[in-house]
Amino acid sequence: MGYPQAVYTVIPWFAARRARRSLWQMLQPALTDRPTLLAVVGDKYTSEDKLRPFAPLAERFGGRLHVILAAEWEPEDREREGDAALRELGVVPEARRRLLRDEGRRRFALLLRQKQPAAVIEVFFEERALCGLDGRPDPRGAEIARREEEIVRRIDELLVRLPPAAPPPPRTLQPGEHDFSPLGLCRLCGQGSSSLLACPGTKREETPRRDRFELIELD
Repeated sequence: MGYPQAVYTVIPWFAARRARRSLWQMLQPALTDRPTLLAVVGDKYTSEDKLRPFAPLAERFGGRLHVILAAEWEPEDREREGDAALRELGVVPEARRRLLRDEGRRRFALLLRQKQPAAVIEVFFEERALCGLDGRPDPRGAEIARREEEIVRRIDELLVRLPPAAPPPPRTLQPGEHDFSPLGLCRLCGQGSSSLLACPGTKREETPRRDRFELIELD
């Protein structure tokens, strides 16, 4: 049995500028109801797949977590558009400031559940290949792996503690549409699935047509 495919989205600043779209406009198509880790950073990179801890997080959690990284955002745009996007997501001002301002090597990411803020998590930003230019293993490898494991543990704990996702709201039945049960009978009128008659339980009664002059009110 295969594992769920990793869900990893990178939104570079230059791509948003080229598309003439704001960060929020770039984020909207990527957001789903699945748990999502979102980070907005100004760090530069050369390879999306080597960004730590973001690419490994997406692989570790597979379909359980969507990792969205907005990277290379210029300071002014990061502050302005990042704040606007986080505000649209309902993030409080104190958390927005923390998510958009670095503390040394520390970066911060937002964990979302059903597009709602759930937690702010400390992360970092490193670009690491398996080997350096001299062919030797990257000396930072062990330290980066240790930090990644800590982030994985914290996210895993949060995902376990989060309440189950709410079921989608029931679809509103159209006028005359039946509400069939698994047995093939309408829950409202009792007709079978082969019935050609409209369901009286959802059929709207036609209201008499009013003359358009009746809508005119005079003072």
